[in-house]
Amino acid sequence: MNGPMDGGGGGFLERLRQNERLQRLSGGRPDLIIFGAPLALIAVIAIVVVAIVASTGGSSADDEQAVATSTRTPAATATAGVNAGQKTPINFDQTAQLTLHDLSLRGTGEPGRGDFKGQTLRIPKLGVEAPFTYRVVGPDGQMPNPQGPRDVAYYDFSQWPGLGGVPGAGGNIILAGHVDYINYGPAVFWDVDTLAPGDIIEIVMEDGSVAQYAVEFNKWTGQTDIDWSLILAGTADESVTLITCTGEFEAGHYDKRQVVWGRRIS
Repeated sequence: MNGPMDGGGGGFLERLRQNERLQRLSGGRPDLIIFGAPLALIAVIAIVVVAIVASTGGSSADDEQAVATSTRTPAATATAGVNAGQKTPINFDQTAQLTLHDLSLRGTGEPGRGDFKGQTLRIPKLGVEAPFTYRVVGPDGQMPNPQGPRDVAYYDFSQWPGLGGVPGAGGNIILAGHVDYINYGPAVFWDVDTLAPGDIIEIVMEDGSVAQYAVEFNKWTGQTDIDWSLILAGTADESVTLITCTGEFEAGHYDKRQVVWGRRIS
């Protein structure tokens, strides 16, 4: 997969770099890539690239992943690879574009660190009940894909100061899943774009306990529209970020990412 998150952004990123918080988060790190596509600041997706990707159109191979670039600021973009492409064009809300103001409302906090003991991601509204694939984001900034069309990638950002989270330990938990998948069709995050504020996201732990998060925003961003380190950064309260692909599909790639963010409520 090629570049879910590309660096660049010219004057926009330059203005961001003047922000002290951004400088603290991004100092000297390579671009992160999610789902074979570079994330603007991190890409997993994640989440996974969420994103982070961790994130997440279809893929032609389970082990396909994006290659990090050498710019200073990690970047997250769309997932790459060959997608099923059954939901294109996606009728996403053109007005619901992610902004820096949306991210500022989350507050800032330390990333969660520790063992991830999540067993299943559950989204009652969508009927999603999916196992996790554990993915480590190493010094090269690569955010590997989920294992396949029905699992969700959890991204361990412990090597990236300021990013990520762990249920029960705080921070911003970055998860990503495919929207569709080659020779499969609609995948685990096919309907994630329909989540609305107040909808519940649950992480079922190995001991049977459940961490619940309430959605606060569900918006899209272009691959280079915003610094992904801000999207993946620790938040004031424990939270979860879901990342998947959206937008228009061309040459095996979607050109935008859907970002869902929820705050822990129980």
